[in-house]
Amino acid sequence: MLLLTNHFYSYIGIVSLVFFLTISNPVFGSSQLSIEETDPILCNKSVLGNFILNNSINCDFVNGIIINSSNIRVDFNSSSLLGSGYLNPYTGILISGSSNITLRGDGSVGHFDTGVFINNSKNVNISNMNFTGNKVSVMVINSSEISITNNYLYTNTVGIKFYNVNSSFISTNSFDSNDIMGISLFGSYNDIVDNNLISSSLNGIFLDTNSNNITINANMFTRNFGVEINLGDGKATNETLNLIFNNTCTISIPESIC
Repeated sequence: MLLLTNHFYSYIGIVSLVFFLTISNPVFGSSQLSIEETDPILCNKSVLGNFILNNSINCDFVNGIIINSSNIRVDFNSSSLLGSGYLNPYTGILISGSSNITLRGDGSVGHFDTGVFINNSKNVNISNMNFTGNKVSVMVINSSEISITNNYLYTNTVGIKFYNVNSSFISTNSFDSNDIMGISLFGSYNDIVDNNLISSSLNGIFLDTNSNNITINANMFTRNFGVEINLGDGKATNETLNLIFNNTCTISIPESIC
């Protein structure tokens, strides 16, 4: 039963390449946002310190907030950061080479190619946020100690995607109508995925054969139209390298999980 097609993997590679080109492009992050500004235009600017959004921001055909320094907290304060649609190659929030970063709601990030992109960073916390209408809501690459908790991710193509991420948590989130996948981990290790509610996705949780020591515990699946827990998409895996238990599910690969 092959639910992740070669076309989908090709799409992943293209998206990742776009992100890396974006990071290396000096235009992205060419200006800076000072916390002394009273009503700044946030789009395509770097946050230099703790910041509270007082108004919703529309970043049409441009990237959003850039965080490339450490010890930053962004409080959304019931505001939204919105893009020009997921078919356009823009990112809502870029966090690169940073540590001790907090994004917290109540607030929303929507209608971007990627809602939040985290690269080469450590100790990033995302909580109490809404993500909707993104191609990928949260993409994390080459990072550690990432905590994604108490968020609502709905009507995206993919909810959360990890590449080479360790010592991280995806916990107590609600996923609804994310077409291709709720949560996916590639080449990751020592991560915990627990107490999430996942509904109406082709794949609920996907774990590739290069990930190990992943705990998938106490997740609940409802109304999914494909595989709820998918280890390796049918390829040979060593189930003993991961801890999978207490999940409420009906369809899995391999079948013994549910």
